[in-house]
Amino acid sequence: MLLSACVTSTPERENNFAVGVVSSGDFQFISKNMSTYAWHPNSGKAFIEEKDQEQSLRQVFDKAIENELAKKGYFRVELSQSPDFVVGYGLALESQLSDDMLFSKTQLSTGIPADDFHNSDEKGSLVIFMFNFPLLEPKWRALAQSGADLERDPEEHQQQISRYVDTILREMPTAN
Repeated sequence: MLLSACVTSTPERENNFAVGVVSSGDFQFISKNMSTYAWHPNSGKAFIEEKDQEQSLRQVFDKAIENELAKKGYFRVELSQSPDFVVGYGLALESQLSDDMLFSKTQLSTGIPADDFHNSDEKGSLVIFMFNFPLLEPKWRALAQSGADLERDPEEHQQQISRYVDTILREMPTAN
């Protein structure tokens, strides 16, 4: 005797992620007496369609990351001043850098499809790396992905990006 059945069910609710974050590594390379950082020479790369927006986006992300690190007690110096650690970041829209390509560059993936970020045209990604100095070996990295809306009001955009950066760097220790 053979019994078989087929059941179809609809999920109770759809996914609606505001931001997905994944990280790798730890902050143990930042000792309690460290308080200075510098930007990585390649920091701020942007894989976006509108190249004329690259500079303004870079300023927004620079400011958000610098503000969050300052809240934690870290001060930015020039790379030539021998910082305690180095920070780099990159931005991408999925139409310009696929999740597969992003994974090949970072070894990070949130696993969240673009369709799960509602009210946006496409998925945007922010990758933050932290390196030891002077070897510039990556010691910690994080990927945040969310719906990207480049048409949003700049002030509103700054607030949202600041919240994302705060979420990404939440576990980072504070400087003494």
